[in-house]
Amino acid sequence: MAEELPDLVLEDWWRYLVSAIGLLLLVVGVGTVLLDARLTGEELLQISALVVLCGLLVAVGIRISLDMDGSADAVRVLAWMSAGVLALAALGGWFQFVVPTTDTAYETLLVFLSALAAGALFGAVVGYYNVRERRLVERASREQARSEFLDEQQEALSVLNGILRHQILNDASAISGRAQLLDAGKIDAADATDSIVAHCDHMTATVERIETVVDVLTWVTDTSEAPIDESLDRALAELDDVHSETAVTVEGDTDAVVLADELLYLAIFEVLDNAVRHGEGEVSVAVRADADSATIAVEDRGDDVAVSPPETLFEPNTRGPDSEGDGLGLFLADLIVDRYDGTVRLARESSTAFEIEVPTADADASGRKT
Repeated sequence: MAEELPDLVLEDWWRYLVSAIGLLLLVVGVGTVLLDARLTGEELLQISALVVLCGLLVAVGIRISLDMDGSADAVRVLAWMSAGVLALAALGGWFQFVVPTTDTAYETLLVFLSALAAGALFGAVVGYYNVRERRLVERASREQARSEFLDEQQEALSVLNGILRHQILNDASAISGRAQLLDAGKIDAADATDSIVAHCDHMTATVERIETVVDVLTWVTDTSEAPIDESLDRALAELDDVHSETAVTVEGDTDAVVLADELLYLAIFEVLDNAVRHGEGEVSVAVRADADSATIAVEDRGDDVAVSPPETLFEPNTRGPDSEGDGLGLFLADLIVDRYDGTVRLARESSTAFEIEVPTADADASGRKT
């Protein structure tokens, strides 16, 4: 431990700059008195004031050295000290020039050193409280960020709990009911088996969807410039794997660049998949862009929206009366796009049309929040 102490002192030398400056001023003042070889009443008063100021400066320096976290804090304190020194040195020099109060060069030097010490002390105190204020602000920001993170996690847990209770428990109840009927001989074995297998498959699909929801909820958003055509091509490729028989037409400003991440394709896919499942015939995609945002409109030829009120379409587990979906697609799309400060909305209920709006890169350049 004793061997490590010198290394620690040398490594953190910047912590002791304020105290070192106080000691330096004190040494120069004492040396001035010794060089004068005589101690008058004025010099005694001046050296006493200098000793008090330097002592306070050393004490403040010790306090600062204990509280500073890094060299950036030391730089900020020294900047305030420099401002204080310059201000009081200039004021002391002007006052001495206008109203001379000393008889010898030694007395003038002592007055000047006292002014330097007073300025350094004032700057050190102001710098210390400035550093503390900044630290409190940063701590408050971290606490706020932590609180927001916990709120988001709580919301995520609530969403997952709702999905699990609604999706999994429904399937589990159906499987239990079929098994009881089969045990009582009230249902054909083949029908019971088919129903149980179908519900087991649905449970498997639900777990896979929940994994996707968890990935989205825990994804760290890092928006950057993302060409719409790349996300759209990826979404169309996945759609073709699931619904290869469905024709999709694309038109408009597909070369627009938005502020998003690689999950944008999933939001587009979910809206397209919803259009194919609940629509009829061809699905059309139209992209339009301006200086602030790009809008991806997806339109199908199906029946009117069967969910009331339509705003609940974007809530988890929302399905129409005849829907065989899991009620998570539009919820996922809205969850993803909301992370870009964008929106997913129902643009028209008849011949259903949904719109995905995302800020463009030009919007970021003009100062829009990303």
